[in-house]
Amino acid sequence: MREVKHSALVGKPPGLLFGLINDIESYPHFLPWCTHSKVQSRSEREIVATIGVKRGLLVGEFTTRNELEADRRIVMHLVSGPFRMLEGEWLLTPIGDEGCRADLTMRFAFKNSLSGLLFEQKFAETAASLVDAFVARARAQP
Repeated sequence: MREVKHSALVGKPPGLLFGLINDIESYPHFLPWCTHSKVQSRSEREIVATIGVKRGLLVGEFTTRNELEADRRIVMHLVSGPFRMLEGEWLLTPIGDEGCRADLTMRFAFKNSLSGLLFEQKFAETAASLVDAFVARARAQP
């Protein structure tokens, strides 16, 4: 199992970042490795969505069920994909009046050990790039 942790301070409120993270339909527009995204279901407390990934030889898709705690936390659970295990958590902690700290922790293991050897590092880099991408998107907001 591989674990990736990444965090950043953002001069934007947690609610803005929470909204950007949950705007899954927009992922292909600003995440260069995201080939497609589709929300299967959405409610106030949960989103089930599929994300397509292409980074070098790493090509595939996975589906997660994301438990939502408005403007504060998103917990991801694997539904399907090339992983034996995939789980993650976004934690958005308010700082001051208008800022927040965004923390992402992801743990994953590929089903196939050969795939793990080939793609684990690429997927770890992809997961780590998420925080930077969402922070950049948040900072671009008025």
